[in-house]
Amino acid sequence: MDKSSFTSNASLFYDKLSNLCGRPIRTGIVDYVPYVTSEFVGADGGNVDVVNSSRSKELLIDGSEGILMVEFCKMYNCNLKVWAYGADNWGFIDDAENGEGMLYSPLINETEIVVSTVFYQWVYKFLDYSSPIVFASILIMVPRAKPLPTVLTPLYPFNPSLWLTIFISLIVMTAVHYGITTLNLFGSPKPRFEKSIFDMISIYLDQATTHNKSTLSYRVLIACVLLSGVVISNSYSGGLASVLTVPRYGKSLETIHDFAQSPYRWGDPAIAWVLAIVDAESVDLKTVVKKFDNIPDVEQLYRRTLPGDFGIGIEFLTCQKINVGPYIREDNVHLFELPKEMLYYSYTTVASQRGWPMMEQLSHFILVANQHGLVLHWEKRNLRRFQTTRLEVALDPANSGCQKDVEIQALTVHHIFGPMFILFVGAAFATGTFALEILWHSLWLSFGRWKQNG
Repeated sequence: MDKSSFTSNASLFYDKLSNLCGRPIRTGIVDYVPYVTSEFVGADGGNVDVVNSSRSKELLIDGSEGILMVEFCKMYNCNLKVWAYGADNWGFIDDAENGEGMLYSPLINETEIVVSTVFYQWVYKFLDYSSPIVFASILIMVPRAKPLPTVLTPLYPFNPSLWLTIFISLIVMTAVHYGITTLNLFGSPKPRFEKSIFDMISIYLDQATTHNKSTLSYRVLIACVLLSGVVISNSYSGGLASVLTVPRYGKSLETIHDFAQSPYRWGDPAIAWVLAIVDAESVDLKTVVKKFDNIPDVEQLYRRTLPGDFGIGIEFLTCQKINVGPYIREDNVHLFELPKEMLYYSYTTVASQRGWPMMEQLSHFILVANQHGLVLHWEKRNLRRFQTTRLEVALDPANSGCQKDVEIQALTVHHIFGPMFILFVGAAFATGTFALEILWHSLWLSFGRWKQNG
């Protein structure tokens, strides 16, 4: 035999990892749409085996990262044996290398690798990790801005700083008016201070006043006050008309600082939502962590959102869609809105035991799958399976930053409740004052009679 032909077909450096010959790879997963979902379908009905089970292919896994691992094992001829940790059971590892859940399993050799949105930086002190798979950004879907109470309707046309400016100018004009009318050089009768107050208020309310025309300074003052009063009263009238017909809402929570300063709390079914920021140095992030409620029961979390005063952690996916849990439904999605600032972000990876021999091949496979758009395709496909079209449409306004157009309303008693409230309060205060005046007058007469008789 020709030795040259024999050696030309030989591989002197054969890659033994290119064909694993059916070697099992113990993999931990957590059910989390659209990354990994699992379903027991019976023997030979699924696409992966289950750890500690003799039946073949009884688990069907899907999702962007689940299918990624299935296709990886098809390419390298390995057998994916899955340990399903259920929903939201990511677990943790502490500094003493104690822990629980999926993340702890590679450390105790329960699994070799774990997948499903693994992006916790502190995990990398104990485990190896692959190339990034997708970009994951976490936001808090905050309670929507509430309609302002109608009892304060008369105050809404102007903001607080403008009301303060008007109040200060009213005080200054009253003082100037009283000074000019009291210290005039023509010997006119000196009015009481109360008249100056009511004269200035009357002008600002477009009401007539009795003018003192004896001095030029008085006429100049009244002319300037009348001019400013006309501008302010007309501006107020226009603002009040819009307030009465278009509902006014409170300030939206657009940043993490806004949410930290608000009275609202937020939550999710797993503590893993805050593990990435639990050691943050930011005061706002520390406050956000303290406001977090871990509510594992989906129905309880759904009911907690119905009053409209509770936030929910959600994820903004690489495919530019919002990923929400089953506690966000068509009947409560309108209670939320998205802030402009995300809580935190990272890249998801596959975490493994230290020195796992297939990590280089897995990282290369992840890069190839991303280059061909497969991961993005799997993500969208799995999201469509678990998120209805109606819910996706309901989420679009929050995703795009657009809200439903405000309907112009006809005036009702509800709109003038604020002025009516002021009227009733004024009438009640005047009645109470009148009663006190009668009581005071009666006591004064009684005291006078007692003094005369004594």
